[in-house]
Amino acid sequence: MNLRRLLFGSTVALAVTLVSALPAQAQLGIGAGLNFSDFEDIDSGSGSATLDGSNGYHFGLFVNLGSGALSLRPGVFYHRLGTYDFPSGDELELSAIEVPIDVRLTLMPEGPVRPFVLAGPVLTFPRSGDFDRAVEDMSLSADIGAGLELNMGELSLMPELRYSVGVTNYFTETIEVGSVTVTPTDGERRIGKLMLRLNVMF
Repeated sequence: MNLRRLLFGSTVALAVTLVSALPAQAQLGIGAGLNFSDFEDIDSGSGSATLDGSNGYHFGLFVNLGSGALSLRPGVFYHRLGTYDFPSGDELELSAIEVPIDVRLTLMPEGPVRPFVLAGPVLTFPRSGDFDRAVEDMSLSADIGAGLELNMGELSLMPELRYSVGVTNYFTETIEVGSVTVTPTDGERRIGKLMLRLNVMF
């Protein structure tokens, strides 16, 4: 078992344990949306590997812990990021499992419309198709965002805008894709992305 699978398995096991022990005021939710990555092109020596289809998507689950103005909102999300096209014809498909741990501050806790801001760390488990050695076992990023909670009675709709900035590297120091070996610069190894998301909380 490689390190990535061990880390991901441990994270899922911890999430299941936490969900089974949720306090009464906890709320479950689902979310989905679009992400717009700002990966840089990578110099492959014989040309530039270009990120194609960087407008990806994501979906997942979260738990909102706390009923006041301040709450904790951990979750698990799948992200489809895009595909790097290399001059050799090889493709590097990028996706990830992300575990955001949001701290949410509701600016107006009362009323049918409740604006909020959020921030927190994100544990990322990168995937790259058949070339998993091209990405790190785990990467850390930080999310900030803002949104609105619309109280619909039995459930709440929460559109939100988020931005994620890479804290640690997403790519390894050397990327081997097909017959191409690439050494990206430090700036090319991290990820950043803008996200539009709609959450439904029960």
